[in-house]
Amino acid sequence: MGERMSLALSDGLSELRGLISDYQHEPRILDPQDARVLCECIKELRDKARVIETRLSQKVWNDQARAERQAEADRIAEAVVRPGSNVCLFPVIPRPFSDGRPGGRA
Repeated sequence: MGERMSLALSDGLSELRGLISDYQHEPRILDPQDARVLCECIKELRDKARVIETRLSQKVWNDQARAERQAEADRIAEAVVRPGSNVCLFPVIPRPFSDGRPGGRA
């Protein structure tokens, strides 16, 4: 049904932790090449985190908008059926229809 979430961010963080775990036990010097690799790994993981944050933000925003639309529709429906209400629905007006083919009925 929907997209599957990637585990690349958490897997990448675990791999990065494994790469720098040796530095916990004894003093070591990080040479410039290793520092560049570390910076590149951090950049890639940050980009993956941003994608996840953006998708989550879109979902939260859309869910909230959907709930607000539904609440407004429910409020209008309640006003329509309330006795003595001056709210009424517009009448249904027949609309011309074309099947999209040349010479089709309009």
